Parts: sequence; C-alpha cells; structure tokens
Amino acid sequence: MKQNAEQALGTSVSAALVSLLLVAGCNAGAASPSPSEGGGDPAAYTVIATTSVFADLAQLALGDSVTIETIIPAGVDVHTFEPSPADAQRLAGADLIIMNGLGLDEWALSLLEAAGKSEDEVLELGEGIDESHAWIYLEGEAHDEDGGAGHEHGGTDPHIWLDPQGAAIYVERIAARVAADLPGLAMQIEGARDAGLAEIAALDEELRVGFSAVDSTKRKIVTFHDAFGYFARAYEVEIVGVAVEAPGQEPSAKEIAALIDAIDGAGVTSVFSEVQFPSKVLDQIAAETGATVLEDLFSDALGDAPADSYLGAMRSNASAIVASFR
Repeated sequence: MKQNAEQALGTSVSAALVSLLLVAGCNAGAASPSPSEGGGDPAAYTVIATTSVFADLAQLALGDSVTIETIIPAGVDVHTFEPSPADAQRLAGADLIIMNGLGLDEWALSLLEAAGKSEDEVLELGEGIDESHAWIYLEGEAHDEDGGAGHEHGGTDPHIWLDPQGAAIYVERIAARVAADLPGLAMQIEGARDAGLAEIAALDEELRVGFSAVDSTKRKIVTFHDAFGYFARAYEVEIVGVAVEAPGQEPSAKEIAALIDAIDGAGVTSVFSEVQFPSKVLDQIAAETGATVLEDLFSDALGDAPADSYLGAMRSNASAIVASFR
C-alpha cells in the first residue's frame, strides 16, 4: 500500500526543485490576487488536485463554478509518480491545492514549498476529519524506509474515498472550503455539492444491493496491494490477502507461500491486479492456485471510460468483484 514516493523522486528532481524556489517565488509574487483576496473574477479561481480521483471529486463538489486541474493524469499511480519542476510552477498559480494527506501524496509537499504555497492554500482531504466523521478511519500499517513498504501513513489507511461515504465527506470538505473562499458563488457551489452527494448516495445504494445479492460466505477477494479496506468494510467483503504491501515492493517467498495457502483455504478463484500495475507475482500465485488474474480494479487513479470518473471507476470495481464471486 505504501510505496516511498520520496525515494522515487530521485536526486535530479530534488536539485531541480531547489533551483525552482527562485522561479516559483517570482511567479507567486507576480500572480493576480485570488478572488477571495482581491475580488477578482471567480472563473479565474483554480483548484489543482494531486490525482485524477480527487480532481473528479472536486468536480462533483463544485460543478463548473471554478477551474479544476490535476497534477497526476488518469492512468498514472500516485505511489510511483515522479513530479517535475513544471508541476511546481503550475501549483504557484493555484488558489487551492487539494491532496489526500495521510502519507499518500507526501511528494506534493516538496512541490508546495518550491511553489511558495502556504498551509492555508492546501486542503488535505483525509487529515483532521472531525469527530462526527471519525468512524471512517481504518487503521493500517505504518512502514518506515528500512521496512521498505513506502509511505509512512502513521497507522491510518489513506484510501478513504473507496468507501462512497468517505468520498461524500471529501466532497463536503471541498465545497465548504471553496464556498468560504468565494462567498458570491456559495449558492451555486451548494447546488453542485448537493447534486454530487446525491450521485454518490445513489452509487452507494446500488453497490449495496449488488453485493447483498451474493452469499456473504462468497464475498472474498485477493487484491494487488492493500488499498481496498474501506471498500471491503462498506460492502462486507473479506480481503483474504494482498500480493504486495505497496506498489514496487516484491513479497518474500515466505509471504507468497502464505498467500497461496490462504487462497486455497478460502476457496478464492480470482485475484485482482490493478490496471496500472501488471504483476508477475499475481501470475505466479494464479498458476499455483488455479485462480484467474483479473486486471480490472482502480484505486489511486482513474482510467479509460467508463472508469474515467469516480462514479464510473467505483461501478467498474464493483462489477468486476461481484462477477468474480459467481
């Protein structure tokens, strides 16, 4: 679940970011004031999200009221993405930067520093969820650099949006923040938010009906990496095991053997890769268990249609998983 993206940046990007501090600082100084500060055109307000998933959730929250962009394009995973100095230059002109936090996209912090952005200009969707929503958090494993599992998540699984109720929290937070920045658009944003929340609620109900039609004893899956805990909890699916703890990490022979035993014991007939992560490990496991490898799931990134939106990706995931139970 937790690839060390900071290691992936490499020394070349680090050096480039150092030089960019001066460039971005100049850009930031010359930038037009945001609508919240200078009364400018609200259409000029720009939200930049770290991933395609969060950009689409921002679309559900805000509709067409502002400009929404993403750093990581669809089809590229947040764990293995290598940002460039050009990404920091883009951030310098943003009014709001949306990231997940909880260790998922910490590489963005270097970009934010290079772009001269303050904490007030950043919304970390997964961080600091208030007590009324604290139930959403799932505890995960924290791994340091020596452990080789990548991001340090502080013990909290960051993939909150894979439960539609978690995605709804994100939409509410985005809408509230931008409405506060653009009070003149508050009613328009409220309408977009309500429509987005209704779509997410309909998705959740649709998925619950689909999963409830399957005997609970058959709701068992094996996934490529440890990203689907929230999804599994929402729809009472048992995750028998994962092939790797984080993208880019190879399991030991002992871990592979343990997973094969778990698959055989649970009677799992399908194992899921993720679209952006072909896995020789899963092929090996499938060969030894007779299971079928299905490369259908979307977690940290969107894909091609119909999975080019949050709603579409979630429906694609559910359809593939439910079909594997039969």
